[in-house]
Amino acid sequence: MITKIQVEKFTDEGKPILEIKEYRTNYWLGEKLEILSNEEKLVNKLEDEFKIQINEKPDGIRISAEGHVGVIEFENFILNVGPKFVTFENFGRLIDFSNDIRDEQFPDEIRFQGQIEHPIEFVIRSFLVTTQKLIHNGLYRSYVEHQEDVSFLRGKLVMKQQVLNDLKFNMKFNCEFDEFTSNNLENQIILYTLKLCKLLTKFPQKKKFIQKLIHQIDSQINDKRITIQDFRKIAYTRLNVKYAKPHHLAKLIIKNIGMQNLNYQKTKFITPFFVDMPYVWEHFLENLFTNYYDKKIRIEKQDHHDAWLINDKYHKIKPDLIFYKNGKISSIIDAKYMRELAIGGKEMYQIAFYLNHLRRSTGYAILPYEDKQDYDIEVPLQNISIKVKHVPIDEYLDILYSKKPTNEIKEEISLKLKKLIPLEN
Repeated sequence: MITKIQVEKFTDEGKPILEIKEYRTNYWLGEKLEILSNEEKLVNKLEDEFKIQINEKPDGIRISAEGHVGVIEFENFILNVGPKFVTFENFGRLIDFSNDIRDEQFPDEIRFQGQIEHPIEFVIRSFLVTTQKLIHNGLYRSYVEHQEDVSFLRGKLVMKQQVLNDLKFNMKFNCEFDEFTSNNLENQIILYTLKLCKLLTKFPQKKKFIQKLIHQIDSQINDKRITIQDFRKIAYTRLNVKYAKPHHLAKLIIKNIGMQNLNYQKTKFITPFFVDMPYVWEHFLENLFTNYYDKKIRIEKQDHHDAWLINDKYHKIKPDLIFYKNGKISSIIDAKYMRELAIGGKEMYQIAFYLNHLRRSTGYAILPYEDKQDYDIEVPLQNISIKVKHVPIDEYLDILYSKKPTNEIKEEISLKLKKLIPLEN
């Protein structure tokens, strides 16, 4: 049974702030907590993309949230979904660490968020740090195809356009040629997102820093309006793989800002923004084990294995983490960002299939800690055991970002991880 509650927090202008944690359902009382007709598209978008369900009731409104943290403003209220398994004070560190960022830029300013705990500033910070490193190491250059009128013959003459030039007494050659340049889609995404972040951030210090980064690259790159579809045009290779992390953050920013394109968002003061916490959790564990577990173990992230055969074509499985020792699989781990594994749920069958296919008897499901003890799930007839483990995020982040020497931090985290996942002989 869901308990009905009164709104306890308001903006300075008197607008209700509905605060809810992930994986919770709240029922707020209030006659004016209603969704306007022109906001129905936004409600559908929240459910489809972020699994946030909003249902109007005669005496109030009922909202259910799952694994997305963020904030959005409606005409009659502000919805603020907070993290359940980590304090908001550590939330920025979690975002940074999941993107393999160790140094803390702008350490003090984000602590003062006012009444609304908004995750966008943390994501912008992570994007800026990764972009700064990108620019410092040198922008990626590639061959980009051009077709334009030039004063001398270059590349391939485009006859159809050249005939039109001749008819217009245009004395230039219309040529198609490749140019080795930084003005490619990879860098256009970075420039566009930097300019977007400059508009979005509320902090003057960060705006100055962003302008400095823009100034370092804008002379080499043309402005281009970027959409989510542009990210699909990029294939990452060893030459441009360093763009994968800043592009992920850029995509997150651009995807969220797309919600503002709806007419009713133009008058709102709060930028709608949500973070996919299962993705963050998965990459947090990846970086934790890869950098702190044990050098004798080779750890593969999203390790692909041919499994399903459909119409003579193999389809792969990819456990989140696989540990290899002396060339053999020693442990199989899957990150599960949820309160608990549902009995008979798809997560149990997924891990059991991994174990069967890879011929291992024991696997691990790692969940964030929430006052739950570790436990085992046994399948006696198949000799399978799933060990459900929990990681207290705040405790680990406090150690990782402490002022202790680096070697002490590594040793302390390594001991914790080996207690969690024993190092097999």
